[in-house]
Amino acid sequence: MKLKVFLACLFALAFAAGIWNDAPKKHLAKPVNSNASSSASPHEKANAISYVPITDDEYASIRSASGADSLFIYKFQTDDENIAWIDCWMEHYVNGSYKETLASMGTSMRSKRENKLYWSLTSVNDKEQMWIVSVRDGGSFSSSKGSIAKEAFASSTWGSMIGSQKIVPEEPITLSAIVRKKELGSITFRPEPDELIKSYDEVYLLKCRFKS
Repeated sequence: MKLKVFLACLFALAFAAGIWNDAPKKHLAKPVNSNASSSASPHEKANAISYVPITDDEYASIRSASGADSLFIYKFQTDDENIAWIDCWMEHYVNGSYKETLASMGTSMRSKRENKLYWSLTSVNDKEQMWIVSVRDGGSFSSSKGSIAKEAFASSTWGSMIGSQKIVPEEPITLSAIVRKKELGSITFRPEPDELIKSYDEVYLLKCRFKS
């Protein structure tokens, strides 16, 4: 167990240092293109946060090295010099109702450069999973971590809620979701937070907000 925790911490540091090759490639999970079109101008694309898909081989390599059950990578950039801060948090819902906020953190960021955000979930043992949220701004990074109980959930899935989305100051953005249910069976992943919350026994939503 200690080895897995140690590897997971190294995993977060590796991301923060930019070790992993996270250039946009083949999609692992089907994201939703929200508020950004393929014909957007370079200026519009700079003021956005985007999901970075990775190949199956890359995902297998990362899982082998760190034991990560799920992994999401996002890149973001803004040309607005007044936007100098990003808040990140994870919301937990049980049986359709809000329960708590986890992984709440905030960090400064620089405009006019590409930054990255990472979210991973790693099994520690049969009853516990560890999450890590990290934001990399150039050579520096900030992170938050904790653990969640696996409980008696028989089915689960996860996915990105966005493909690329415009950054609007002070407006929350739902980036990713993990959903679980107690009964065995297929789970339909929907890119609508409210629908996921109503449909499944437990839901985790990763959110962020950009501000001055």
